[in-house]
Amino acid sequence: MDREVLFALLACATVGPALLVAGACPQRRAPASSARQWERATWRAVWMPVVPAAIALSMLLGWAAMEPDNAEPLPAPLIGLSALFAIVWMRALIRAGRAAKQRRSHMAAATVGLWRPKIIVATDFVARLDADEVHAVYAHEAAHARHRDPLRIWIAQLVTDLQWPWPDARRRFDEWRRVLELARDEEARDEGIDGADLASAVLVGAQWAAVVPCGAALIDAGARLEDRIARLLAPVAFDTRERLIAPAVIAVATCCLSVVSGARFGEALIQIVVRSLP
Repeated sequence: MDREVLFALLACATVGPALLVAGACPQRRAPASSARQWERATWRAVWMPVVPAAIALSMLLGWAAMEPDNAEPLPAPLIGLSALFAIVWMRALIRAGRAAKQRRSHMAAATVGLWRPKIIVATDFVARLDADEVHAVYAHEAAHARHRDPLRIWIAQLVTDLQWPWPDARRRFDEWRRVLELARDEEARDEGIDGADLASAVLVGAQWAAVVPCGAALIDAGARLEDRIARLLAPVAFDTRERLIAPAVIAVATCCLSVVSGARFGEALIQIVVRSLP
């Protein structure tokens, strides 16, 4: 069997289960006083299940780089497992492609565009606001654009779909989407926007539908309006910036070590897995 085909089958049969098992692990996150700090915690929760899958994929990459073509066929159970997860991945890619087409409905305000974020505000919506409220809306959407939130939403949706049909993955994604709006509200206020002006605009915008598959809308369908208004009218919470360099370095170093381990021990591990199958 060609190495490329064997690599694809093994990737589906190992990375898929690793992602699914990790996605089943519950992750408890207490709400933080700062919405920006809370958003970073929920963002990490969305990505934590990817870590074991990335390690497994790194080991396979190391094995594929060193191991010559293998003429031995894979056992039928392993091929069946690969096909099962290939269907899940295909579903995720199809949903990601549809979301990237930017279906839009009538919405109050949103930031859209994966590579070049663009702010869209409905004319009818602006007509119902005063100048300070309009400024607050644009400040909120500008915060989305600075962080490239449409692209982040699109990627997070893809990661969530790869864990289908696990409900915990969807709950983590929905929680992050909800907290994301709170964080951008807080960021806009930290730049001088009056929370009351933004709260008033949010209440007016709640009358609009907001269906933006990979966009960041002012009104998120899953957001709790009462909680959002309460935070907007409360004093701005202090944001304690966290150092994310160390976790990133650890993650990269772990993947590099996995590549080396795959090159050295990958064939032995794969043979153990193959022989253990019926």
